[in-house]
Amino acid sequence: MAGGPGAYDRGVQTAAREHWRESLEAWAIPQRLIDAVADSPYEWPAALYERSRRSEAVSGEDSPTVDRVDRLIGAGGSAIDVGAGAGRLAIAVARRGHRVTAVERDERMARALAEQAAKAGIEVTRVIGSWPQVAGNAGHHDVAVSGHVVYDVAGIGPFVEALHQAARRAVVIEMTPRHPWSGLSRYFRDIHGLERPTRPTVEDFVAVVEEVVGVTPERLWWSGPPGLRFSDAAELLAFYRRRLLVPPSRSIEAAALLEPDIHPTGDGWLVLGEPEREVVTLWWKKA
Repeated sequence: MAGGPGAYDRGVQTAAREHWRESLEAWAIPQRLIDAVADSPYEWPAALYERSRRSEAVSGEDSPTVDRVDRLIGAGGSAIDVGAGAGRLAIAVARRGHRVTAVERDERMARALAEQAAKAGIEVTRVIGSWPQVAGNAGHHDVAVSGHVVYDVAGIGPFVEALHQAARRAVVIEMTPRHPWSGLSRYFRDIHGLERPTRPTVEDFVAVVEEVVGVTPERLWWSGPPGLRFSDAAELLAFYRRRLLVPPSRSIEAAALLEPDIHPTGDGWLVLGEPEREVVTLWWKKA
């Protein structure tokens, strides 16, 4: 039954959801590597965090995802942005003249979103909390959108179902084709002898949507700016030494491994890898 409510409660197949969960769990970093260094690979330096949230809030203005949301909402409609971060999508959609509700669990990001919205002279309603737990507080909207969140969600079935139920017209997802840490796989192998997973991918997410709501999303592939930009090589190397759990004794070795892959962006920043990243916008309409 395409698009029917409560699909994951009706005893249907759950293989795609289980595959997604198991694939994400396989990305866990072995505790022995975490114990060998002083800093968590998941934490961000304050300066990089501040720069990232500012650039995120303004970089989505003319993206294919915002264009798709704008077309699907229609005149005078509303959208809900789940995992809104500092407002990259929410603010851009609101600038198109739509009412926007932003759901964000990180209070720092929610405050950044409010600051950016105020600077832009627009209003965005905020709901602070985790999805789908706060879905009941967020209401129903013409379009539900979520950008670069799904790879953080092991319980993907309830997440997708709640998005589907929150939308009157359509759901839009923005994601990278592969897990965000996939680009670091060869460095983990060279430094630690650790093989990293190759799944989940965008195709695995499509299988989840087919399983949960009974529809196959449409897809648009495009190139966007990198998620992490650095002011100089020293800042970049310090960040990736932490992310790759490089012990101090191997810092020079790690730097030699990373330096050939450092590239400038067109606006003066440095990135590890290509100056642009591949992005996929997926969407499905409600029946």
